[in-house]
Amino acid sequence: MHFLKTDSNSISQLRTQLYKSFVAPLDSMWQDLYIASSQAYTIEKDSQNIGYCCVDDKSALLQLFLNSNNRHLMRVVVKNLIDLKLIISASLSSIEPVSFNACLFHSKSITTNTLCYEHSNKIINDKNMLHVELVTPEYSSAIRSYYKEHVGFDDTFGYVDNLVSRKELYMILENDTIVVTGECRLSDTQINFSDIGVAVNKDFRKQGLATRMLKELAKKAIEQNRNPICSTTIDNIGSQKAIEKAGFYCSNIIFDINFN
Repeated sequence: MHFLKTDSNSISQLRTQLYKSFVAPLDSMWQDLYIASSQAYTIEKDSQNIGYCCVDDKSALLQLFLNSNNRHLMRVVVKNLIDLKLIISASLSSIEPVSFNACLFHSKSITTNTLCYEHSNKIINDKNMLHVELVTPEYSSAIRSYYKEHVGFDDTFGYVDNLVSRKELYMILENDTIVVTGECRLSDTQINFSDIGVAVNKDFRKQGLATRMLKELAKKAIEQNRNPICSTTIDNIGSQKAIEKAGFYCSNIIFDINFN
């Protein structure tokens, strides 16, 4: 069995097959930031391409797919990756049970990383809904500064500009101060879903704004016939409470699985 470095374009058809097998949606942050920046490998056996995997710069396995004729080899593939020292851990959820269970079989320890949520998709009729406005290009620079100050996210790769151009970024202003921002990103790879994200100004937290903004964004997604999804890390208790109050439930969890 051989693992050959490749690029994301070369595995696009295999990735489409993988996404069709998911029992719950893939978290967008893992897809767009972590998986997108990882190294892809095609997996070959007897000179045939049987699947692919993605490994980040910390030797963590982030994605693994084998075609239907070779899924029975999943444990063997994980063992080979470990033996070749290509991976020392994995960050996966049970949305693809075969690869997840194969990693569990070889695990020495496991910890919770990220909670992933889906919305109940109930009709949202909240009298206290916020009045949000679409972010236009003239606010892009201010939003980048806002993210850096209030979220610790330094946008150096056009993230905000992309959201603005797609009309997927919203905000609330109070006396020219950005109080809260929200994203409703229509997924290009999971066309039934929209990824929801909220960032509240540090000076306006603990006022219920996150929950109210999440409700507003969920409503926008549902109106576009999309299922809202979002996520937060295991240590962010405040975010978890806001998400659940907004009508979301935890549908899967991303675990860090260690092999050493």
